[in-house]
Amino acid sequence: MNQWLDKVFFLRRAPEAEWTVGKKIVYYLWRFLILLCAGICLGALALIFAYGNYSWGVFLGYLQSGFLLVMNILPAVVLLFFLYGLVGRAWLAFLLDGAIVLGLSLGHYFKLVFRDDPLYFEDMLILREAKAMAGSDHYALFIDKRIVVALLCWALGTVLLFFLVRGKARGWKRRLGTVLAAVAVSAVVAPVYLDESRYDSVENYAYLNRWAATQDYISHGFFYPFIHSITEMVETPPEGYSQEETEEILASYTDADVPEDRKVNVISLMREAYVDFSRYDIEGLDCSGYDLYHQLEAESYHGDLVTNIFAGGTIDSERCFLTGEYKVRNYRSNTNSYVWYLREQGYTVEGSHPYYQWFYNRQNINGYLGFENYRFLEEDYENLTQAYLPEDSILLPEIYNDFVANKETGKPYFSFNVNIQSHGPYSTTDYYGTVDYLTGDYTDGCKNAMNNYMAAIMNSDVELMKLVDQLRSEEEPVVLILFSDHLPWMGDSNIYYDEMGMDISGDTEESFLRHYTTEYLIWANDAAKEVLDCDFVGEGPTISPCYLMNVAFDLMGWEGPAFMQAMDELREVFPVVTIHGCYIVDGEFTDAIPAQRQDLFDRFLYLQYYWTHEFIY
Repeated sequence: MNQWLDKVFFLRRAPEAEWTVGKKIVYYLWRFLILLCAGICLGALALIFAYGNYSWGVFLGYLQSGFLLVMNILPAVVLLFFLYGLVGRAWLAFLLDGAIVLGLSLGHYFKLVFRDDPLYFEDMLILREAKAMAGSDHYALFIDKRIVVALLCWALGTVLLFFLVRGKARGWKRRLGTVLAAVAVSAVVAPVYLDESRYDSVENYAYLNRWAATQDYISHGFFYPFIHSITEMVETPPEGYSQEETEEILASYTDADVPEDRKVNVISLMREAYVDFSRYDIEGLDCSGYDLYHQLEAESYHGDLVTNIFAGGTIDSERCFLTGEYKVRNYRSNTNSYVWYLREQGYTVEGSHPYYQWFYNRQNINGYLGFENYRFLEEDYENLTQAYLPEDSILLPEIYNDFVANKETGKPYFSFNVNIQSHGPYSTTDYYGTVDYLTGDYTDGCKNAMNNYMAAIMNSDVELMKLVDQLRSEEEPVVLILFSDHLPWMGDSNIYYDEMGMDISGDTEESFLRHYTTEYLIWANDAAKEVLDCDFVGEGPTISPCYLMNVAFDLMGWEGPAFMQAMDELREVFPVVTIHGCYIVDGEFTDAIPAQRQDLFDRFLYLQYYWTHEFIY
């Protein structure tokens, strides 16, 4: 068989010495073309996963744009030639190329399906988290037609190359030349991938909303936006930034200590995916379950929180609150935060999260943020529960116990805690509660998911009120800060939001805010109200998470560090600043900073950049 193939397909074997120059040219051209076609096929396979569960029309949009096709297929082609130069065998290079290309594409696909969030280059830094999610019962991997087709094509391609391109490429110089050529092509095209203006100029929005971060990403394919997302990892100063001038701005403020007679205890709790659905007109939703929350809200200072994230990415809201930064970045060393400030003011600073410490690298980054002690699942909570994750009936009593234990130190207390009981996704096949919160003409999947979610947060509210009652009876002054990180997952591609008639498309001001808005409240016991001479009741402003600590400090009569004071003045003009290019400026929603406010917004960006790069504690 092989002898017959060798006669028919002489190009499949290594060149022989007696071959003419022309025959050798044909041979090498054949190898080049077949590898080129193989790489193009892999790049095309990656594109079938790029749009997730969004419209098939998005994929057709890729095919109609030569630029998008090239930018998405080229990485697979270049990588194939690079690997061929390394291993010398076409079939093996294709096998390895496919493993990388399809592996990344599938990671992107599942992330879209589960969390409506694309795969960013930065996600390569948290592969442990991805592995944990993949192995979780909450995110069950599946095989659909797209995956079957891709895997079959990959396998078929490997077999065809094994027969059509036999033998190992000869000559280390030729192989090195192939590697260097692939590297050279990468170096030449890299600026195109990273060019912000070129990226923004691409139009493929017939079926998508360019102002929705996820949809803007997938409108560009997969590999193109994936590589472009490297730009988000590289921190460059904003245009016009001057460290000296920014320091002059900060010098006009004075770092203020917390007055000794106003040092009250502060407990903060970020509630996973908590949102008050009673605010929206959802037919068949029993809103009586929110009675406890509304009771607490009535005796608190409360408002809306416009986050950067939806259905996932918890650490964004978490770290914006703790640092005063309007967007999350990579933390590799000690960084300015309000935790460090309170620590410097003599506070015990600690907290808890009943999940694994390596998740989002919290065991390291929480230290960079200034926490002296932080409790996690494996060291502190695992022995307290038989469930998959500790519920609030375990977490919240432990939060109170930590507060009580700190009394013996004589130091004021600050804690930041994250619950996880209401973490999604929520089962669509079975309902584990007893109260039907959502009834009516809905699919079973929608009712199950919503009822499971509502049962979780209602249970959480019961435990929260127990904690509030304990703090209410305390003689020690305590302020409680509550907020939510993002809206909950409600079906792949947000199908259940659509079913409930809740528009979160982002096409309008209302739907954009609905997509990203959660709530916050600040409550104080009587002892704290007396010490601080504040009733902690009323309606607060709509803000970004980076300002929530500012609002709390204002209520407590604390001026805070110079950076916070500077941000406080800017908060009056820019109370909401998102990473999606949407803002609230002077009380008006906009997707562009007005020209008359650009200088002030530049000041905002300069102060943010300085705060993130010049550690002062």
